[in-house]
Amino acid sequence: MVSRLAAAGRLAVGVLLMANPLYLPVAVGEPDPAYTHTVQPVQGGSSVADSGVDAEGLSDGDVVDYGDLTPEAREAFDRAREAEGGFGVGQPDARVDSLSYPAEPTLGDGLVIVDYRGERYEFWTRTVAREPGAVVAQRVLLQPVAFLAGFFAVVAAVAVAYRGRLGGTTVT
Repeated sequence: MVSRLAAAGRLAVGVLLMANPLYLPVAVGEPDPAYTHTVQPVQGGSSVADSGVDAEGLSDGDVVDYGDLTPEAREAFDRAREAEGGFGVGQPDARVDSLSYPAEPTLGDGLVIVDYRGERYEFWTRTVAREPGAVVAQRVLLQPVAFLAGFFAVVAAVAVAYRGRLGGTTVT
């Protein structure tokens, strides 16, 4: 009787721990926004095409000449073009005033096609919500450890139940 109760308890705890993605992570404050800038050449299979715009069929009205950007926007464009993967800023006052930073950029709103020295580039600016450090720690450390502990508790419950069944049987 005790082994059945122990097996049932371990099984319940194991299932609850393995189901931790349903109730973890616990929100600890508001997401922290970051403002990103990325530049990449416009190509046939590029992100412009993914956003519903034909990269080859861009009209001149869709393209902004590098010289027409504000000095701050040119500086951000140059910095993003030179940095692999772009760059981000964490403070709202560090953003470029002449650029928009939507969560889902579209052509003209967070996505600007820039003609720079005869080549066209996608200049993406967007707002990304960064999770607080405590939430990241829960996702990276607590959830996997809880899942593994739950898995081992289920395995232990099965072992206790199986041992209990064999323990009452005698082999002749």
